[in-house]
Amino acid sequence: MSRKKANAAWADKSNLPQAYPQGVEWDINIPHINLLTLLDQTIVRFSRRPAIDFMDKKITYEEFGQMVNKAAKGLQDMGVRPGQKVGLYMPNTPYYPIMFFAALRAGASVVNFSPLYTQEELENQCKDSGTDVMVTTELKEFYDKTVKLRTDGHVNQVVQCPIYDMLPTFKSYGYRMLKRKEIASPVTSDSAHGLNNTRRFVTFGELVDNAGDYTAINSAPDSPAVFQYTGGTTGVPKGAMLSHFNLVANTYQIQEYFGTNPKRENPYEALHEGREKVLAAIPYFHVFGMMVAMVGSMKLGGELIIMPNPRDTKELLKTIEKKQPTLFPAVPRLLQSITEYPKVKNYDLTSLENVISGGAALPDNVKQDFEKAVGKKDIIIQGYGLSETSPVAASNPPEGKPNLSETVGMPYPKTEIRIVDPDNPNKVKAIGEVGEICIRGPQVMLGYHNKPEETAQVLTDDGWYLTGDLGFLDEAMYLKIVDRKKRMIIVNGHNAYPSQIESALCKHPSIAEAVVIGIPDDRSGEAGKAFIRYRPDLPKDERPDADYLRAFLAKSLNKLDIPKIFEVREQELPKTSIGKPDFKALEEEERIKREQQGLNNNKPSAPSP
Repeated sequence: MSRKKANAAWADKSNLPQAYPQGVEWDINIPHINLLTLLDQTIVRFSRRPAIDFMDKKITYEEFGQMVNKAAKGLQDMGVRPGQKVGLYMPNTPYYPIMFFAALRAGASVVNFSPLYTQEELENQCKDSGTDVMVTTELKEFYDKTVKLRTDGHVNQVVQCPIYDMLPTFKSYGYRMLKRKEIASPVTSDSAHGLNNTRRFVTFGELVDNAGDYTAINSAPDSPAVFQYTGGTTGVPKGAMLSHFNLVANTYQIQEYFGTNPKRENPYEALHEGREKVLAAIPYFHVFGMMVAMVGSMKLGGELIIMPNPRDTKELLKTIEKKQPTLFPAVPRLLQSITEYPKVKNYDLTSLENVISGGAALPDNVKQDFEKAVGKKDIIIQGYGLSETSPVAASNPPEGKPNLSETVGMPYPKTEIRIVDPDNPNKVKAIGEVGEICIRGPQVMLGYHNKPEETAQVLTDDGWYLTGDLGFLDEAMYLKIVDRKKRMIIVNGHNAYPSQIESALCKHPSIAEAVVIGIPDDRSGEAGKAFIRYRPDLPKDERPDADYLRAFLAKSLNKLDIPKIFEVREQELPKTSIGKPDFKALEEEERIKREQQGLNNNKPSAPSP
């Protein structure tokens, strides 16, 4: 890679200390430890503080540690050994953090599985990762698929964790009555006295029926802790191997940037050790939820208010009003669901102090509407990260410097970001120029599991991760995301970026959400197609038409950026399992539609001028 030149788009220790809010250091000391050491330190410091609040059942950090130890002992009795993989396939419940740390304590690695996976997707990920034990719930939608995984030989053993056992007595009874048709009975045909590696099906109760006297395994900090699967731009899932140290480092980076370093006095303290109440609504299977709403929050001694179903907006609002969370990690769609709820004004949301937005670009209209609903300005902090960076690499500062919603803020401590030519990663762009975002830091993954060629394509010999995202750095070292390289639409040789077009569309007060994709065009090679949904409270006769929207976009965009086609959707646009706009689903819809209509699905080799 080339040397750093004047005006180079390269943020590092030479310029970030001056850019940071006063008191935030770039060159911090991160101990070379594993995640269990991190957990043990938290348990000692905050033993009597609630670690979890799950539908009114509270678990202290001391109790949490005991449950982790017993579950780890149970896993070891089942035959789990260092190097093996324990899969987690369930919604957000207390079992997720318990079994996450129990697997690590037993010496294994964790493999996160999406609750929305099909049977085939589960099988493929089990095969690729080599998952040995699968942990799931008693709900048929999970347990039946998991039993089939075991029956077909894709996993060796299954642990069933009944949600009702984690509820207060009266709620447990009501849950079992309400869900009686959805609850699967545990397989008991191979039951035996005690646990061993021949037991194929085990309940959580059996797993923790011990004194917690596990065999201590001192996992190396640089060994894989988590296999985090990501589709990336190809759609083929790859297992990003995240080490214990990768994840530990990210918690320390967050702690420093948010002013919670206990070793120094800060001019601000955006997050407070031992005082935060964290609304854990984003799914734990996703790296954002796993780290920000679980591991990172527990590092601070936070109380996790765990919600299994964030799509229940009414319950979400009731929980905020009743439980008074202070920290809310969320994806933009989750925030939008709150602002669009008809009776949102009836709920008190003022306990929220910091809302960390990630996973997708935050539209201005969503930010403004949410902060209006809460009654506070600039409480949403937009960040940037990827599965491959454990995940957070940058965010807006919570205090001390501007919170610029059109950017994702500055690189985190110990993190370097530079912008390079997408076709030549050795060529560093200048400040303000768009190029591929590259990241180097202690949170960058070890590589992709069993995929050396794919790893070599994105990790350089000197530690840079090529993200596949396009963006630029400004003079204040704020990072602006433009789009994914693969999403870029080339219109008559002009680079049109869907994310920028979507952002411009959402600035119109009538638009609730928008997704732009590229479609083949005989004249220009490609053209943009915009899928839009109007605000639900907007009368149909007040909806602006396509010509009006084109004129509106022309005020802020190049004429070649303006979509050729607009399609109105009455229902919510497709989302991924964590609420990101699913542009791939719309691309596939469009491909099938064009195929049925006999239209060309390929770009012309020589677009007309």
